[in-house]
Order: sequence, then C-alpha cells, then structure tokens
Amino acid sequence: MASLTDTTAISQNLSNRLDLTDIGDKFLAGVIGDSPSRYSKSPQLWNAAFQHLGLNAIYLPFDVEADNLENLLNVLRSHDRLLGVNVTVPHKVAVMDFLDSIDASAQRIQAVNTIVRVADGKLIGYNTDGEGFVDSVLKRQPDRPVAFASSLKAMNVLLIGAGGSARAVAFLLADEMAGGKLLIGNRTREHAASLAREIQNTGKDALAISEGELSLWAPKAGLVINSTTKGQGGIRKMPNGTATLLEPYSALAPVHAPVFAASEFDRTGFEDQWRKAARGDIEANNQASMKLAESIPTEAGFYDLIYHPEETLFLHHGRATGHPTMNGKAMMINQAVLAFCKHICKPDLEARAMDTPETYEEILKVMYSAW
Repeated sequence: MASLTDTTAISQNLSNRLDLTDIGDKFLAGVIGDSPSRYSKSPQLWNAAFQHLGLNAIYLPFDVEADNLENLLNVLRSHDRLLGVNVTVPHKVAVMDFLDSIDASAQRIQAVNTIVRVADGKLIGYNTDGEGFVDSVLKRQPDRPVAFASSLKAMNVLLIGAGGSARAVAFLLADEMAGGKLLIGNRTREHAASLAREIQNTGKDALAISEGELSLWAPKAGLVINSTTKGQGGIRKMPNGTATLLEPYSALAPVHAPVFAASEFDRTGFEDQWRKAARGDIEANNQASMKLAESIPTEAGFYDLIYHPEETLFLHHGRATGHPTMNGKAMMINQAVLAFCKHICKPDLEARAMDTPETYEEILKVMYSAW
C-alpha cells in the first residue's frame, strides 16, 4: 500500500487541496492541468465508472503550475498505487519531456492526454483525443438515435483552428477521409500551413486556408468543426496578463475582441463594460457567421469541440440554418472511455476477463449518465 507520505508528496506539488482521507487504501488516478478542480468533468465521469465496476479506486483533480509539473510526475512515478492520469490544458505538450516513453500516435500528434504507470514505475504517454473525436462522430452515442455521420470517406471537412486540439483531431480525422480533402482554416495561416504539411506527409490530402477564405471553402464541406476557443464560456486569459471573453462569438467569422488586464474581470459589473466595448465587433462577427452558415448545404454537420456552453453561437447558427449539430461533450466522453478501457484500467479489466467491447459500451453509457 502507498504510504500517506506518498500521497502527501503529491499534494505538495498542487495548488488545490486534496482530502487525503478520501484516498485511504484506494488506487489513484486523476487529471493534471492548470485548474481542473474548477472545471473538469473527468472526476465525476471516472468515479462513476469506478463505482459501477466496483473498483477500489478514486479519481482526483490535480491543479499544477508549470514549474511543479516535473516534480509532480516524479512523485507519481514512485507512487505504487497510481493507475495513471489524464492531462488537460495547458500541459499536454510539456509533459512529454518528463515521460519514459510515448506511444506512436501521441508522438505524431505531439501531445499527450493519458499517462499510464506500469509495474516498474515507468510512465508511458498516449493520446485518445483524436480517436475519441472520430468515435463520437461515427459511432452512435447513447443520447442519439443514429451516428452523427455514417462515413467520412470522400468528404471535404473544414477544421477551424490549428492549435493543440486541432492537431489531435486532424491526424485521426484524415485517416478516415479516403478521397476527401481536409481544409484547415486558421487566423494565422502559417500555423494552418504547417499542420497541413504534416498531414500531407502522411499521404493524406490537406489544404491550409486563411480566415478570409472561409466563405469560399465552407460551402464545399460536408462537416465543419470548430477547434478554436471562439464561443467558449468563461474568461480567456492570455500569457501577458490580459484577458477577454469569447462566448459571444462564432468560429465562422473573424474576432477582434477587446482585451483588458485580467484583474479587471474580477470587478463587479466589468463584464457589462467589456460587452459595451465589444458590441460592434460582436455584431460584425455574428452577422458574418449567420451569412456563412446560410451558404453551407444543410446536410453538412456542425461540430464544436467546446462543451461549455452546451450550444455555442457557432452551433446555434448551424441549428438555426437547418444543420445537424454536436458539441464537445461526445468527444470528451469518448476520449475518457478510451483512456479508461484501453490504457489506464486495461490491466484490471483483463484480470477480470472484462476487456471486451461490451464493457466499453457499458462504460460509455455510465459516463454519459454521470455527465
């Protein structure tokens, strides 16, 4: 059994407090990020799955600053009751420097969202985000009568954004699009071009486009995906100490949101002041978004990786113009089920003869119910 000292050492590297009495003799799993204790759905999903299967394990949020990341991983490496951890923003790339080995798929994506501790204490990195996205699109989900799309073959897909989330989706998506073209649109075209070249180097068809070219290419797409933070709820903090809000915006049009010192957003009534400053930009974005949504054939799906709010403006405009829509809840749950069944809990499932497709479907339903 891991000692209290082991678990205390974990706490010493976190900015949130753990209730050590909750851990006791349980096996341990969790999610590493800057502040998952404030927003992550993962603990409720995983703990529901542990309880359903009768596993003596607990899943906790680990809020860790970048300066403490290496120390935390070293402590986790020595914790003999650690099953593994998930990784969320902003540490999915940084953790790669501190792992013992990295799965080929995660190497290709250049990001890790799942870490498994094996028997000899080594930490192995994986990424289930892209596969989780594809599963959420092509497999029927418990809250839907049919799959969001029956196939992606020969389809043109517009992926808006070229950051970490876009990378995770792009490679796995391109694998499913035989005969189709992956269109990568981004505010900074150079970033889109870099990702497009990597996709092309795998033998897939990809094209980088600028924001100004969205109106040309979006009407030719069978699926439009937002992988940016446009439309996301909450305050968007920037590295330079400034912040803004992005929830009033759609990913289908440019954004020039006003920024203020992050400390200003703590003042009562400041959001109203921000909205007043942003009014003209919001109106321009919203009008351009609706116009573009109306030009896209109604059979094309609108998918947003964001799940807070449940319906972003991008999805609202898609639904209002007759398109099928889906938010990031499905991807979030599917990547969690993959991490649970294929990686972190796989040894236990194998030992119990439960490493089966039926168990996968069972855990999928449990996590949907726990959302």
